[in-house]
Amino acid sequence: MLVLPRQRKVRRRGRRGPGVSIIPGRVREARAERGLSLAGLAGTEVSRAFIHQLEQGLARPSVQVLEVIARRTGRPVSFFTSAAEDLPSSHLDVVVSDLVAMSKRLERLAGTLHLTEVNREAFRIVVNNLRNGARLIAAARRDADGSFEDPSGRLEP
Repeated sequence: MLVLPRQRKVRRRGRRGPGVSIIPGRVREARAERGLSLAGLAGTEVSRAFIHQLEQGLARPSVQVLEVIARRTGRPVSFFTSAAEDLPSSHLDVVVSDLVAMSKRLERLAGTLHLTEVNREAFRIVVNNLRNGARLIAAARRDADGSFEDPSGRLEP
């Protein structure tokens, strides 16, 4: 008689979708403005760790979870998903912090990988471009109030 090995039942979760693309820094900003902890924002729908992953840009929420986050923070869903061009300059600091955070994550990632010198240099270029972009946005925000002064005197207001 042929005896087959026992197969374990594998519990599968429901199929996960790709999630909604969000701007991670906005979750943290909205949570902080409401004075919510990670657990307070997570509630019973998701874990604190998942909220942390959203804030770090490591995960994407479903539409339902994003609606819960929007309701608890008192923000519209579009606040978490809209592009930087649609924002008043007061929200550009969030974009700046997102760029800096992304550059730090890429730097850490490059440190964990075995890269050729060419690839290592490519990572450095990307990291520097992210940081320079953050500086550029920060400078544009400072100068948005018309305080820009061209030392050469060649530019007109």
